Amino acid sequence: MEKRHHELAKFTKKIKTTYIKGVKPEEFTKTLEKLKVNVVVDIRYWSLYPIYFSPKFMRDLLEIHGIEYVKYKALGNPSSLRRRAGENFIYAKQLYQDYVLGNPESNHDFLDLFKQFRFRKNFCLICYCPTFDVKLCHRFWLKELLINVKRQSLGFSEVIELQNYAQKLTPEVSI
Repeated sequence: MEKRHHELAKFTKKIKTTYIKGVKPEEFTKTLEKLKVNVVVDIRYWSLYPIYFSPKFMRDLLEIHGIEYVKYKALGNPSSLRRRAGENFIYAKQLYQDYVLGNPESNHDFLDLFKQFRFRKNFCLICYCPTFDVKLCHRFWLKELLINVKRQSLGFSEVIELQNYAQKLTPEVSI
């Protein structure tokens, strides 16, 4: 297999996603351990509820389990974008991805996050959206954007679009 395919496969496998709505802290940490996550990336625009998932509590909880916590509020999905898109999730995804790339603060956080993937760690994007439907949540839209930027940096011209949660994005590679 070509070196760039191998590098893309390694990159893609580093990005996990989950949600926290309706999940208790002990369930959350068990999920992260099962996924072998080293870093939780909180992309909630607002972190008000539930109290046990406030950034401070989250940081403390994860530290006990040896998991790093980082918060990128600017990678959250602002309510103004959600209201503008309504139920049109194709438009919502486009608005969100344009926001991440076009808003200076979001773009800065996106590039900072992208650079973190060079380390040997597994990352889990979290938000409050209780879904694994890739069409409905910004954590999948962010994952797709990260993968496409990586693809572009490796010289791939085609852009992928996530179709489902378990989609294979690269040929199988033993890592």
